[in-house]
Amino acid sequence: MHNSAKSIAENASYQAFMNCYIREVGDVNWVKKNELMKLSKLPYILNGEEVLELVLPLQHIRLIIEVNYRSLVGKHKLGTIYKYHDKELVWIEEEPLNCMISCIQELNLQAKNNNCNEMTSHYDELILRLIDSYHTICTYIEKSTSKSNHKKVEEYSFLESEQSLLFGHWLHPTPKSRQGMATWQHDLYAPELKGFFQLHYFEVDQLILKERFFVEEDSSLVKGEILKITGDGRYLFPMHPLQSQWLLQQEYVQKAMEDNLIKYIGPMGKAFSATSSIRTVYNKEDKWMYKFSIPVKVTNSMRVNKVHELEAGVVMAELFNKMDFLQKHKCFRVINDPISLSLNLPGKMENGFEVIMRSNPFQEGKGGGVHSIAALVQDPLPEEQSLLEKLIQTISRMHQISPEEASFQWFQKYWHCSVEPMIALYDEYGLALEAHQQNSLVDVSNSFPTHYYFRDNQGYYLSNSKRDELEKLVVNLKNAPELFYDEEIIQHRFTYYLFINHIFSIIYRMGEDGLITEDRLVNWMIKELQKLEKALSGEGKRFVHFILNSKVLPCKANLLTRFHDVDELLTDLEQAVYTSMPNPFYLMLSMNKKEKNYATASSV
Repeated sequence: MHNSAKSIAENASYQAFMNCYIREVGDVNWVKKNELMKLSKLPYILNGEEVLELVLPLQHIRLIIEVNYRSLVGKHKLGTIYKYHDKELVWIEEEPLNCMISCIQELNLQAKNNNCNEMTSHYDELILRLIDSYHTICTYIEKSTSKSNHKKVEEYSFLESEQSLLFGHWLHPTPKSRQGMATWQHDLYAPELKGFFQLHYFEVDQLILKERFFVEEDSSLVKGEILKITGDGRYLFPMHPLQSQWLLQQEYVQKAMEDNLIKYIGPMGKAFSATSSIRTVYNKEDKWMYKFSIPVKVTNSMRVNKVHELEAGVVMAELFNKMDFLQKHKCFRVINDPISLSLNLPGKMENGFEVIMRSNPFQEGKGGGVHSIAALVQDPLPEEQSLLEKLIQTISRMHQISPEEASFQWFQKYWHCSVEPMIALYDEYGLALEAHQQNSLVDVSNSFPTHYYFRDNQGYYLSNSKRDELEKLVVNLKNAPELFYDEEIIQHRFTYYLFINHIFSIIYRMGEDGLITEDRLVNWMIKELQKLEKALSGEGKRFVHFILNSKVLPCKANLLTRFHDVDELLTDLEQAVYTSMPNPFYLMLSMNKKEKNYATASSV
């Protein structure tokens, strides 16, 4: 295949979408290639030992999809598609885009047959986002300056890593869908294109300003750093340029301007760049990162700061300050959101002026070699290596060990500085983290992991069973009831974010890159989890038991969430659509037990 930007983008879109469809929806059969060739007499040469047979019964279509790599825990690397239609009675090679649209149409027909008319209305929305994501990836590849980047992984700056995600969310059908961002705006505001911009400012009356603080320094001094005071005693309030333009169109903002409560000033000050989330912006000299609302739908949701999130960031900063957990786990760190700003405007609880201030531990001279897991495990461009593979090969050469042994040691060190502390945190305090790939940062400046960082004030789940104890530690938790959940919900979300989205992506990446088998890492994790189950006593113990003994694991269904047009940030408990997937731990334990029984029987 000619590796044009268009073909690379089409393949990336196809891999993302079809893996979601297979996981969440598809009537799928795994077939040995030799058996298939005997039965179907396909006029094509197929790669790999197995193929996927996918049936779209409502369209009378049968698809055969090559599988170039089958993963136990993650996504499969898919190849060429062959289609058979009952009316045509002949196999033809199918284009990836046509295949994806056929799958969306199957969802649409299923919804119609089940009289779910409210769901069929989102058929066109999903196609729109699919095309938007595909075109966006294509644009980013065409304009990317990271192609053939020979820089050492250990030497990336924090921002360079944040700007390296060309393909996006590995478990999402439309990973680079960005509805609401005009084509010309990507150059400035998309992290992948490495733009930079000034913040826009509003002059606001101090009577309508509301700030929330939990900082160790004098809060008035911190406030003075962030909000400059004008000559007439008003504050300069920062805003993302995209959001400021949206705000200026709102009637309630125009009314506040007429009443002289707000005055639009425009762009000023130092330049900021978008991090991987787009709406959190960074300047290497600034003590704070700014997390804004923006009028853009990114993957599943319109990116809007909610008032309870503003409260959550501040109260969670206080909670981590009161606990001794971080002192006991020196390699585990939390990037706090200890300050939030908003405006009180008549009749509007949330009005778009909500701003979250995130601590910036990666100021100039710091943050070298700190990467999100999403950046490390991202599929490489053709003829290149993933960042994780580059890292492992460096370790292999430096320490004169095999890539397999380097991978095993890297994974062990990462587990001990990230996963073990997170499960211990849940066990001791009933606090689970939404530790997906993008929220998870690791310091690999010394090649091996040395520190793990968690970020995101949308990602805290406190167990109702620990509510009284936690509220004694931090009284203000009583003002943040949205942080508390029942244990079953936490188990499901923690399973998805920590294991399926996060740890499994590392295992998949190492396996697909040919560094180490997935089986070896899963078997090692089973032993570690069994040790933890014995050592723990609370929520963590029950969580580990659930992970090891469930036949299936709860998995967020991003395709179905998208098809139903669910904005999870606006639903009760911020609940997306969930499905289930086979549990690799349970499968491996069952397989090991069968092999052990077979070996015992053979030796008798």
